[in-house]
Amino acid sequence: MPVLSRVLGVTTIAFGVLEFARPDLWAKPTGIIGPSPAMRTWHQTLGARDVISGLAMAVAPAGPALRAVTLFRIVSDSTDALAFGINAPTARLKGKAVGAALGYAAVNALSLRWSGK
Repeated sequence: MPVLSRVLGVTTIAFGVLEFARPDLWAKPTGIIGPSPAMRTWHQTLGARDVISGLAMAVAPAGPALRAVTLFRIVSDSTDALAFGINAPTARLKGKAVGAALGYAAVNALSLRWSGK
């Protein structure tokens, strides 16, 4: 049973809801903050993406569907690492943001091992 995938799906839903409702919550640790409506919209878009992909991970049947949505999640986390790495204002914040995003991508990659069972 793909327990890790289901837990990651529910966790991703929670992260997405928080990012959508309070964009500065996740933006502040990366240093990518500001009163810009575009910045708020960007974070809300990421939050909506995370809610939808998390929901898909939580309910997709084991096998090809769960593997596909998990791969989408890994790509999403990898593009987050790229975007935050490019845009975070200091090397320390870049490292934190990239590390967190790639760490989550790695755990999702690990969950692929059990996604077909």
